[in-house]
Amino acid sequence: MNETDVIEVERRIGARPAAVYRYLTESALWARWQGEAAELEPVPGGRFMVRMAEGQVVEGRFVAVEPNRRVVVTWGWAGHPRMPPGTSTVEFELVADGDGTLVRLTHRGLPPEDVPIHRAGWDVFMPRLEVASGGGDPGPNPV
Repeated sequence: MNETDVIEVERRIGARPAAVYRYLTESALWARWQGEAAELEPVPGGRFMVRMAEGQVVEGRFVAVEPNRRVVVTWGWAGHPRMPPGTSTVEFELVADGDGTLVRLTHRGLPPEDVPIHRAGWDVFMPRLEVASGGGDPGPNPV
C-alpha cells in the first residue's frame, strides 16, 4: 500500500454524530444515500453488503464499530477480478463539530487502476450522506 491507493475525503455534516452513525449502521438508512439496498450487521465480523445500480454488489465485513465515533468495513465487488469482496478497507471517523459532525472517510488498499472510479464514487456519495443524515432527501441514487 502507498499514498496513491488511499482516498481521503473530509466533509462537515449538519447533523450530530449519533445521527450520522445511524446512516452507517442501519440497512434502510444506508440505502437512502448509497445503493438500492443494503444488508448490514454492524458488529465486528458482521456482514456488509450494498447492492448498487445495475446489479453491482459491494461486499465485506465490519471490522470496527464504535458507536457515534467510528465505523470500519472491508470493501470489494462481487465477481470483480482485481477487487473481490474484502479487498480494501473503508473507515468513517465521526468527530463532533459544534452542532454537526466532521466525517473523515479513508478508503485504503485499492488497486491503483480502481482508485479514480472509487474517488469519483465517494465524490458523489459523501454529499448524499450529508443530505440524508441531515434529514433531507438526497433523491434517487445516481449509480
